[in-house]
Amino acid sequence: MTTPDDLLQRRLRQLPDAPLPADLWQRVNGARGRIRRRRIGIAATTLAFATVAALSPLMRSPSPDAPRAGQPVVAEVPATRVPATVEIELRAIDRALQAGYARNATDDELEALWTQRRRLLAGNDDTAGTPGPRGLRI
Repeated sequence: MTTPDDLLQRRLRQLPDAPLPADLWQRVNGARGRIRRRRIGIAATTLAFATVAALSPLMRSPSPDAPRAGQPVVAEVPATRVPATVEIELRAIDRALQAGYARNATDDELEALWTQRRRLLAGNDDTAGTPGPRGLRI
């Protein structure tokens, strides 16, 4: 005996296949390419992070307490110590210069402050009692 469902199934099998859009395979291949590029990007990012994590212990700078016997001296930097009174006056002049620039002071006002600053530093050339140059290590 034939049921209405069987008749419907037989009728549907006899129908021709639906036509596919002309650009269907181009769209499928484009989507596959985007997925492949995304996977490659994720893999590259993961590899970069893993490399940084693996090499980061090698890139740490030595602790300040570490012996510096094997490190080369790159440059000699003189270490001079400015007396406290000169340092206080110098900071006051620097603050006055900053305030002058902030309020658009005239060139004459600023030049007077610069002259005072140069005079203060020039009068402080006494380097006796200061330690000699020390090496700058990298």
